[in-house]
Amino acid sequence: MIRPLLLRALCCTTFVVALPVGAIEAQRTVDVGRAVTSTASIRIFGAFAELRIRGWSKDSIALTGTIPSDARFDGGFVTSTKGPSSGAKYFLETASGAPSGKLELRVPAGARVWAKSGSATIDVEGVTGGLDLNIIGGSVHVAGRPHDVNVESMDGSVTVEGSPAWVRIKTATGDIVLAGGSNDAGLTTVSGTVRVPSGRYERARIESVTGAVDFAGEIARGGSLDIDTHSGAIDLDMPRKTAAEFDVASVAGTIENRITERPAVPSREGRGQEIGLTVGGGGARIYVRTFKGNIRLMQQGSSKEF
Repeated sequence: MIRPLLLRALCCTTFVVALPVGAIEAQRTVDVGRAVTSTASIRIFGAFAELRIRGWSKDSIALTGTIPSDARFDGGFVTSTKGPSSGAKYFLETASGAPSGKLELRVPAGARVWAKSGSATIDVEGVTGGLDLNIIGGSVHVAGRPHDVNVESMDGSVTVEGSPAWVRIKTATGDIVLAGGSNDAGLTTVSGTVRVPSGRYERARIESVTGAVDFAGEIARGGSLDIDTHSGAIDLDMPRKTAAEFDVASVAGTIENRITERPAVPSREGRGQEIGLTVGGGGARIYVRTFKGNIRLMQQGSSKEF
């Protein structure tokens, strides 16, 4: 009876100790770099789990990090000449196919970066060029003032804190947050929530199926805001200095007007409600439509609880 028990104990002890050692040995480092042009185009895609992208003042690329030892890491620079390259392309493939590896990519601030992965965390800061980011799950966070931002995600959340001149964000179930402003913004989701807590916008369009929309940004005089949902609730919390013409309707929902206190009226179809109003002498155009969602019109500083 003693020998089987001893063997069982030794077996268990060996298993517990071996795990962390194997995990450490299974990693290898990535460290590549080269001089590039200030507007270089960089593409990185594959099964990375974490990617940090940082814009810096140097005209060079530096890609560092750790990946599984059995992963395939391939790619390189666009040109083979001794001068600065115009771009680079990298690819990561893990043996299991599951996302793994942590990478940091440093690029010239004015570079254009395209990144794509499965379930991953992508964090970007300091890039003033262009960004094209694509994930399935995880999250995307962008800070700063890129010239243009395009993000597509299935389940992952997307947050942009900055003021890109042009921004497009599309998700299925992932939540969207845009704070900082933009000349041209387009936000689309199926069931994720859309929040715009701040910023100044020339043109903004928000579309949702069931996800709620909460907009508290400023629309420039002469600008426009279009919001369209199927059943998602819509909250507009406008600055007190807003100068705009509102055209608001819900086919089967209700409208709460806390900007002028004038009540909405029954819609032309005989159900739902609609309202049109002008505040601050007009200037911007705000067009809001929902099929079954409820709408609340508010001024900042007022309570959202009724």
